[in-house]
This record gives sequence, C-alpha cells and structure tokens, in this order.
Amino acid sequence: MKKSVTTFFLIALSAAVLGAGNHGGSGSTASVSGGTNTFIETYDDGTDVGLWHCSVNVPRILETNGGNPGAYIQQGGFSSHVPTWASISPRFQPGVNDTYKIDSIYTGDWTTLGVTSIIVDLNIIQVATWATDRAVTLELLQMDDTGFNVNYDATYTLPDLPEPPVGWQTYSFPVDANSPTIPDGWVFTHGDGSPGTDAEWSQFLHRIDLTSIGFYKPGFAYPGLGTWILGIDNIEIDFQAGPTPTPSLTPTPTSTPGATPRPRPTPHPRPMPH
Repeated sequence: MKKSVTTFFLIALSAAVLGAGNHGGSGSTASVSGGTNTFIETYDDGTDVGLWHCSVNVPRILETNGGNPGAYIQQGGFSSHVPTWASISPRFQPGVNDTYKIDSIYTGDWTTLGVTSIIVDLNIIQVATWATDRAVTLELLQMDDTGFNVNYDATYTLPDLPEPPVGWQTYSFPVDANSPTIPDGWVFTHGDGSPGTDAEWSQFLHRIDLTSIGFYKPGFAYPGLGTWILGIDNIEIDFQAGPTPTPSLTPTPTSTPGATPRPRPTPHPRPMPH
C-alpha cells in the first residue's frame, strides 16, 4: 500500500494560498560551460521560475537587496518543525493550493534532461528552534496518478549543522539522473518505505513532482517553537549538454501586460557565500 504524504507539505499545502501580488520580480540566467548546461534562478530581472516557497500562510517577499548578491526571496513569520523550501508541480495534490504550483525545470523529466546536480544559496535570517541534529536535506518525490500518494521518495542529506549557519551559505547536491545505479549518499525508497532498486532510479527521475530543500534530517523529530525568517537565492540546476530548456515563466505584478520575461543566455559566475 502506498503511503500518503505526511511531511511538512501535506500540512502547509492544505492552508490558504498566498494572496496574489505578494511576490515581486525576480531573475534567472542560463549558460553553457563545456559539456554541462546550467540554469540559475537569480531573482534579479523578472522571472520566478520555480515559485519556491516554504509556507502558504505568509507572503513571499522579493527583497531587491541583501541576496547573494542582489535580489532574493524571503519568507518569515511562520512556525515549522522542518523549515523547508519547495518547488512543486501541479501533479502534487491537484486541487489543493494550485496557485503556487508550476511545471518548471526544477520538477518534471530529469532523466531526459540529464540533471547532474542542484546547488542553492540559503540564509537563516531568524532562527526559531535549532537542534544539534539538523542538517540540509534535498528531497524528491514522485506521486501516483491521484497525486496524493507517493510512488518514490529520495533524499540526500549533507553533514550535520550543530549550530545555525550565519549568513548566506551555498549547498550542493549531486543528482546524476542517468546513473545506472543509485548514486552514493542517496536514500531511495518506494512509497511504502521499501528500498528502491538501481533499475528504478532513472525511471523515478523521469517525473519529479516535488523538489524540496530543508533544514532537517529524515526520521528525526524537532521542536516547533518560535518563528523562522528564511532567504533563498541562486537556485542552480546543472544538466548534460543539449538544447537549452525553456522553463515556465511567471510574469510579476510589475511586468508590462502581455510581456513575458525570458532567461538571459549569458554566463553567470556563481557568487561566493558571504
């Protein structure tokens, strides 16, 4: 029997959607270097490709300064045991808070795209309650046809963070969507918790329905006291050389009617953490 989603998102996505107009402009850039393509959401010039958010109860705010560098998305004033950013496709729990779900490069067919890694800059601006066993975890979900039960679940957890990290920090996760075996460091299971197989790894990544990055380790319980303020910037996805993808773009409230911002196909050197 397939398990239902019981993580943060089942609760968070059942709440009211964010009001229209609570997010501002953003930016992105695509580039090609050697045998690898790169797409980075920089929030600097008018795109909001993944609709990344960590709560549907408080506004997403585009801060024009203070990112790593430049603009970034901030959310604050929410409580959570597992503070987590997510980009979610409309296939996840269809009919529930669909306003903040979108098909983009951060979900969908990663096998055909040949995704090799995910890199992101995160900032904990205000800490709610920390614990010595927190870490940063990337989680990928594939849902069944109903969208309410999990087919596959994969997590990759970085080393423990005994103390809350200060300022912008860059976190990198290897993916290797076309690996013939489950890559080292990944925990890959079916929806019922049984282990996934090497043969299923690529099949699983043919359709990702939810991509999330949070401050937790799977299987650990955390206190939920206090409120968080978090920032996200420079969400980078690297993939094998091929046609540059055209992610779905969301016009911002300040955009000219009928105009759709486009990623700029120019090299974008990744900023170093502050």
